Amino acid sequence: MQWLLLETIAELTDEGLGCVTQSAVANRAGLARGVASYWMAMMEEYGQVDRGRDALPTYDVILTSGGEAALRRCNERLEAEGLTG
Repeated sequence: MQWLLLETIAELTDEGLGCVTQSAVANRAGLARGVASYWMAMMEEYGQVDRGRDALPTYDVILTSGGEAALRRCNERLEAEGLTG
């Protein structure tokens, strides 16, 4: 689940459409907002994402350097196993 959310945040950020909201991440990943919210809170505790506190009712999210590193490690593992496109 973490990989899906980290990858989705990275994709939305790369598209340059402005702020990446938690709601947009949930929609792109095909998840209920509550599920995405739960995982975003967990990933924030792990230092992988930063959610702005003033953006309620939806959080703007960015990958931290820890999140970028975790995503890079996951993608390297997937590539090593031949599981990428």
